Amino acid sequence: MHLYSTPTPAARHALIVALAALMGQPAFAQSQTLSQAPEAAGEEERPSLWEFRLAAFGQHAPAYPGSTEPNVTLLPIPIPVYRGSFLNFGENLDQVARGEIAETRRLRLGVDLNFTFGEDSSEIAVRQGMPDLDFMLEIGPELEIKLNDRTPEQGELLLALQLRAGVSFDGVDPSSQGFLLNPELEYRRDQVFGGDNLLSLRWKPTWASEDFMDYYYEVDPLFATAERAAYDASSGYLGSKFTAALTRQINERLVFGISASYFLNSGAQNELSPLFLDDSGASIQAAFIWTLWESERRSRRRPSRR
Repeated sequence: MHLYSTPTPAARHALIVALAALMGQPAFAQSQTLSQAPEAAGEEERPSLWEFRLAAFGQHAPAYPGSTEPNVTLLPIPIPVYRGSFLNFGENLDQVARGEIAETRRLRLGVDLNFTFGEDSSEIAVRQGMPDLDFMLEIGPELEIKLNDRTPEQGELLLALQLRAGVSFDGVDPSSQGFLLNPELEYRRDQVFGGDNLLSLRWKPTWASEDFMDYYYEVDPLFATAERAAYDASSGYLGSKFTAALTRQINERLVFGISASYFLNSGAQNELSPLFLDDSGASIQAAFIWTLWESERRSRRRPSRR
């Protein structure tokens, strides 16, 4: 999940938390019951089609990859959850929304959607006088492969291959920002530490096209200064992210999640850019998530445990 800020403070905080509150998998009681139920489970054992949740969220994270400026946020946010036959949103750890195309015991093919947030350049010293980093939508196919035969309680090893197109929005005006390739290796284990806890350990390297790199690291001659030389960004390796996340089901309505990430940007293609200041970084996010309402209508599918 990308946890950067949006151009305006109010929209920035609301949108960040809507995503970041999902950083701990909401292992709600309905999801837990379902994961242990047989395939022939009755309709009453299925989770609700719709839910409404409220999250209290806090984070400290870099403003963008290679930035030394932090984003600090403390805010409550409402989260709608939907579990449709094809589209799901609001319940996953790293995806705001996902579409399921096909799924077998070992493979899942779907459509992955996420958001990346920018920042007012006036709030980033090295970008003073440059255009703001706008809200960006990332969407594309994802193939998830289960690499072992273990159950969630024994520990699953998963490989996800993601290809996303980036589209930034200056208001409602969209602009293409190239592509991202995100393979991700994840170890996920349920019922850890002797309780109703979900542990996730993930490694995610990223490669990006030139248009995407330009968005963060290019300095047009128009914006060059004595302290900020012109720079032509190029495609290649963006960096890697290592994440440890733990979610605990406190009761039927309340979940606590905490996630810590380490960003290793050393060796990035554009580390010579004057906008690239740090070859490492760290973030931490925490959230309490309450389920306030559930629909009587039940979903036809199992909720994601991701």
